[in-house]
Amino acid sequence: MVKTIISDRMAVIVQCISSILIATIVSMVVDWRMALVAWAVMPCHFIGGLVQAKSAKGFASDSAAAHYELVALASESATNIRTVASFCHEQQILGKAKISLIKPMRKSRKESVKYGVIQGLSLCLWNIAHAVALWYTTILVDRKQSTFQNGIRSYQIFSLTVPSITELWTLIPTVISAISILTPAFQTLDRITEIDPDTPEDSHAERIKGRIEFQNVSFNYPLRPEVTVLNNFSLQIEAGSKVALVGPSGAGKSSILALLLRFYDPREGVVLIDGKNIIEYNLRWLRTQIGLVQQEPLLFSSSIRENICYGNEGASETEIIEVSREANIHEFISNLPHGYDTVVGEKGCQLSGGQKQRIAIARTLLKRPAILLLDEATSALDAESERAVVNALESIKLSGNGNLLSRTTQITVAHRLSTIKNSDTIVVMDKGEIVEMGSHSTLIAASEGVYSRFFQLQSLKEN
Repeated sequence: MVKTIISDRMAVIVQCISSILIATIVSMVVDWRMALVAWAVMPCHFIGGLVQAKSAKGFASDSAAAHYELVALASESATNIRTVASFCHEQQILGKAKISLIKPMRKSRKESVKYGVIQGLSLCLWNIAHAVALWYTTILVDRKQSTFQNGIRSYQIFSLTVPSITELWTLIPTVISAISILTPAFQTLDRITEIDPDTPEDSHAERIKGRIEFQNVSFNYPLRPEVTVLNNFSLQIEAGSKVALVGPSGAGKSSILALLLRFYDPREGVVLIDGKNIIEYNLRWLRTQIGLVQQEPLLFSSSIRENICYGNEGASETEIIEVSREANIHEFISNLPHGYDTVVGEKGCQLSGGQKQRIAIARTLLKRPAILLLDEATSALDAESERAVVNALESIKLSGNGNLLSRTTQITVAHRLSTIKNSDTIVVMDKGEIVEMGSHSTLIAASEGVYSRFFQLQSLKEN
């Protein structure tokens, strides 16, 4: 639709407008009185055309809304096709698709009749304009105020504008439809984000050390302002240390990672990195210093090499293999027929969950981040792969310009407590607050503590 408007319809629109302008100028030269009368009756037709355009706009908006709803349903169903099939829910999906089309279909019938009537009235008004122009031409000839030849010329010129104006009006619905389709996209592009990634503009040449501090941070998500996620939260994390965040779902663990990456800003309090308010860093530069591995691994429909090099396209083959070994995925990749050039498919559909997760870990390790955020990063791995990845993460050192630097600051969100026993500090959270904090041995020693009960319960389940 949009391509048609830009390439084909726009040329026709320009041609019609230029024809109307040229005809107007020539008719004024031949006989200005007849030209003025001819154009004096034009508002009747223009009014009809405006009503027609307004009707077409409403019709196009409803059709576009129904189209978006149907496409969203189809996309969601295709993405979760195994779940849909395993629950035998195909007919219900088709039923939802039909229901989503019933209201637009009924309205389209009504609007089609309305649109046809309006278009007919518009053409009727145009014929009236023809009759008035012809009638006035005969009056001027009878009064000897114009010659018969000039009258015929003026009327012919006037008649030549009819196809151009008519075609212009018939193109209006197509233009309106394209505008309706493009409007949401332009609204998204014009939207001003609350967090500007380019402010401040100055970049930092030096690498951050990784000391993190939360000072009296309170936070809730914009779409759920009534739910307090973090409540007067304070925490200090030393550079190079390994900190684990544990607690029940909804305790605010993942929200801490989101605040560090500035996906959101806190409602109250401040987040400091190396003693500097996080909002004072250039956001794009800051995110180059932070690596994130999420619970759900997200891969692109390209080769394994391109997925690992995502955001770091200049990485050498040696670096790619090194991080793949650290993530315990190199051996698997090497055994594939095309090795690192193997295409993983849409969202990595050709790989298992554990394989996708290890590639995502390798991709993050390639950044050699100063701060590494692991949000349930090993949840999709089997026990053997999990142990290998945990060992690799525990021994990671970052190198820059050939010099060995201090260990990266690691923050791990975990439900499986066996993976975080070697963390320097374990923070137990509940309802956005810290309820316990200490090393694994210290927390286990408190037999009545929350962490101790969690660990004992998980140990019983594993045994």
